[in-house]
Order: sequence, then structure tokens, then C-alpha cells
Amino acid sequence: MEASSQYVKHQWVALFATLIFFFNSFLLPEGLTIVLLFTPVWAYFLYLQKRWAIVICLLIPLIFYAIVHITEGVSLRYYLVSVTMLSCLIIFTVCCYYFVNSIKVDWDLIFRNIAILNFLFVLLSLPLLFIPLLKPFVWYLKPISDNIAEIPRLKLFVEEASHYSYWLAPIAIYFYCKVLFFKPPKSFFTLFIVTLPLLFSFALGALTVLLISSLLTIAIYSQRIFRLKQGKYFFIATIFALPVILIVCYNYFPNNILFHRIHNIFNGDDTSVRGRTYEAFILANKIVSQKSYWWGIGPGQLKLSGRNIVLQYYQYVNVPQTVRIPNACAETIVYFGYAGFAIRLLVQLFLFFRTKVFSNPYRFWLFLFVFIYQFAGSYITNVAEYIIYIFVFSPVFPEFKKATNQLINLKP
Repeated sequence: MEASSQYVKHQWVALFATLIFFFNSFLLPEGLTIVLLFTPVWAYFLYLQKRWAIVICLLIPLIFYAIVHITEGVSLRYYLVSVTMLSCLIIFTVCCYYFVNSIKVDWDLIFRNIAILNFLFVLLSLPLLFIPLLKPFVWYLKPISDNIAEIPRLKLFVEEASHYSYWLAPIAIYFYCKVLFFKPPKSFFTLFIVTLPLLFSFALGALTVLLISSLLTIAIYSQRIFRLKQGKYFFIATIFALPVILIVCYNYFPNNILFHRIHNIFNGDDTSVRGRTYEAFILANKIVSQKSYWWGIGPGQLKLSGRNIVLQYYQYVNVPQTVRIPNACAETIVYFGYAGFAIRLLVQLFLFFRTKVFSNPYRFWLFLFVFIYQFAGSYITNVAEYIIYIFVFSPVFPEFKKATNQLINLKP
């Protein structure tokens, strides 16, 4: 009976994980997700497990900020909606933490099933490129950069190609780590099915952060990865060769889409990259100056207090209906001020050392990816980011830790 109960629980977790991964916001009104819709389920589970004390502790900062913001003046309607969403995410995060750390759940199998199902969806998406009516459902069709022709970018069932690549990154990193540290036979197919969808998304921001975090991880854990000196020398040679290869390709094949966009980025002509990086912080600083640098303007107030600032800054020809700050750190500054931004980073760094993330290469790689990416994208209600941090700060996949314990020198 106990084995049967564990199997059923595993199946429910696998079902919800797959549902959230693929269809969390599919065909739902903007801002609404499956995670939010199932809040009563998460809350009831935490009640059964007697874990509501943790939720209440995590809600205390929101209560403190609510007192400050309401005292300074906010639009109560928008404020309550945003705070409710954040509260629901906290409830989900505590519930998710329980299942991520449950020994009864086989996350390796869940990751494999999601990777295979994702690849099947990719294959099914290819014919839709030739069906104009259905193509927008799974392909992102907005211009990628100035003076670059519109190209379809894979997004499957999420809002943007960058969001899709962000969801897929932790699973891709898991299998990359498997190959690097355990070198399983016939691993080419696994790498192929997780890498091709990322390339189809052409999300340059996520791919760049993934590359940077991979190089840092390989360099730090090189003693375990490269058992032979030849492998280590090959990695070092590759690092030095990459810039040379890029320069040569740029000079001889300058008209391809990738190099055209890189050229736009370095010339400051790529509005997407600018808007997700330094311009997001410029706007955040302008917006909080209206009320409080320390405490921000409050959740849900951007569409009221910051809309005109954003519109004036970009001088839109076609005024967008919704105004956003597409950067998690900058958005934190807008809603919770520089105090909230400092708390965000301090909590991340404290948990990094408290949970000894560096002892596990998979968790370490995930941390690098999500930590760097928050300065170049994402948003504070991003469910994928919450889930990634749960994996980062949980003692999951101990096989990676065991594989490195004796070979990585962690002494100062």
C-alpha cells in the first residue's frame, strides 16, 4: 500500500510539473496562470502538512511594505491585486519546496519526460510555420531587432521566446551536467533534444547567460570534468579561440542574422537588449524618484505612476497598452525601492552560502544562470525563477555533490 501511495503521489507531482512547464499561461488572460488558479490546492496541502507558519513568516515583509506604501498613498485596487498575486506565489513556492525535496519524487524521470515531450512539441511546431493562422500559437513573430527581417522564434505555449528558453534552461543544464560529470554513453541524442529547442528560440539573452554560466562552471569544476590534462588544455584553447572565430566569421559572413544583431547590440541599436539591461535601471530610478528611493512606489503602481515616464523615455509611435520593466532587479527597485533590491541580493547570497550551493555543480550552475539573468530580464512574478531558486537552495541531486566532494578544493 505504501509503495502504491508513493507512486500515486509521484504521478500527481509529475502531472502538475508537466502542466506548469508547458501550459502555465497558455490561452489564459494576461497575468493569470495555472499556478495562481491552483492556489487553493497549494494552500490546502500546506494546511494538511501544517506548514502555514512558514508562509506567514514569508508574508511579513509584504505586510511591512504594505503599511509603508499605503501610508504614502497608492491605488488600492491595483495594489491589492498585485500583492495577492505575490502572496499566491509565496504559497506555491513553499508547496513546491516540499515536493522538490521529497524523496518520493523522481525528478530525474520528470526532467527526462519533459525533455522528450518538449522535443515532440517542437517537431509538431515545425509544420505550423507554413500555416499562417496557427503559426502565432507556438512561434514568436515580433521583430527581433532594428533592421532585421522578422523571423519566427520558438516559444511553444508561453508569451515570448525568451520566456520559453528560460523555462527550458534548468532542464538543459541538468542534462549538460550529466554529460560533463558522468559522461554517459550515447548522450548525443539527449544533448540534441534539449539544445535544438533553445537554438530555435533564438533568445540571445538567455543563450548568452547560459554560455557564460557554463564557462564559469566548467572552469571552476575543471578538476572533476577533465580527468586528463589534454581535456583541460582543450577547454582553455577553446576559450581563447572563441573570440578569434567570432571575429573571423564576422568579417567574412557579416550579413547573417546573428552577427547583424550582435552588431546592433554593440552599437546600441538593439532596443530589446537596451530595454532589458541598463535602460531598465534608468527608468526604475526615474520612477522611484517620484515617491521613495528606499521603498519604491508599491506593487501594481507602475501602470499609474510610471507609465508616462516610460512613454516619454521611449517616445513610442504606437503607444502600448501595457507598460513593463522587463528586468527582475529593476522591477524590484520600482516596487520595493533600493531597500527591497538590497534585501533581494542579500537573501540570495545568504542562502547561497547557507545551503552550500558551491558543493553541487548542478545547483551552482543553476545559481549562476538565474543570478546573472535577473540583471538582464525576467520579472518579479516569474514562476520559473521561483522554481529555479527552489532547486538551487535545496539539497537535490546529491550524485553531483558526491562526484565532486573529493576532487574540488573548497578551502579559502
